[in-house]
Amino acid sequence: MRAPLIILITLLTAFSATAQTPVKVVSHYPAVMPPAEIHFTDGNMSSYPIMRISKEAIRVDTGDSQSLRIPLSYVDRIQFKDGCTLFFENGEFKFDSLVQPALLKNESGGALLEGVLPLSKEQTASLMGPAIYPQFRKQSIVTTVGIATIAAGFTLTIPYMGAIVSNLRFQKSAIDTFKDMSPAWKGVTIGGGCVFLAGTVLAIIGNSGCNKVVASYNDGVGLAYSF
Repeated sequence: MRAPLIILITLLTAFSATAQTPVKVVSHYPAVMPPAEIHFTDGNMSSYPIMRISKEAIRVDTGDSQSLRIPLSYVDRIQFKDGCTLFFENGEFKFDSLVQPALLKNESGGALLEGVLPLSKEQTASLMGPAIYPQFRKQSIVTTVGIATIAAGFTLTIPYMGAIVSNLRFQKSAIDTFKDMSPAWKGVTIGGGCVFLAGTVLAIIGNSGCNKVVASYNDGVGLAYSF
């Protein structure tokens, strides 16, 4: 699942870890291999495995768990090994100048060009075409609803999680904390847990559907690609 789902699960875990040693959370995008050729505006060229392309910069893997941030204003074009080439002008991605094949990866209902560049709905629709994009959009909505439902369920369980943390100093277990809650709050907590689980199921189903649609699109492009 993509970042929002991971963040929600991480927050849920964090409540029970509050009284322990602080946990450092690191966000890391796996680099897309093999390395891509990055052609700079000054005429130079370097090859790096690309981790992510944002609106302002490229994050590349420099090895040994290190990464480098390159402003897009320095970049003229990026050429991937499969032939896909992205052009930039004044730090802006020129979608109309895209050289295909343009392979995609799903990230919980959002499309990533070459697995590193998030695309808008319009750009995704343009690449997938009218035969495939509606299927992707449908599964994307299911995924989004699932993530929103997870958030709602998690919110309902916050009072219970807070009570667990508060009772750690009294060495009360989660079960004892639940028993001490009023019937109304017990109902809210149980309902929140059910909503959270339902959202998780929806998100998994929707995300799996998006993966299948993207795989079908990539097969149609005619090239095998591993993200």
